[in-house]
Amino acid sequence: MSSAEGKGRSSYLDLLVSVLREHEKSLDELVEKLETLTEELSKALRKTGGEALKTAATKPENSETLIYLKLKINRPIEDVTRILKALKE
Repeated sequence: MSSAEGKGRSSYLDLLVSVLREHEKSLDELVEKLETLTEELSKALRKTGGEALKTAATKPENSETLIYLKLKINRPIEDVTRILKALKE
C-alpha cells in the first residue's frame, strides 16, 4: 500500500470515527429524552389512576382503521392498486 493510499484510508477512518461519535451523542440525547418522557407519563398515569390508559385501550365497536403510507416507487398507480388489492385478499 502506498503512503497516499494509507493517508486516504486513515482520513476515511478518522471521519468515520468522528461521525459515529456524533451519532452516539445524538442517540444518548434521544435516550435521555425518552427516559424523561417515560417518567412524566408514568407520573401522569399515577395521578389519573390509570383511567387515561383504560380509555385509550378501549376501541369503539364499529371503528375503522386508517393507515397512511407514503411510498416512493417507480410504478404506475394502477399497478400499485392491484398489488394492494391482491395483498388485502
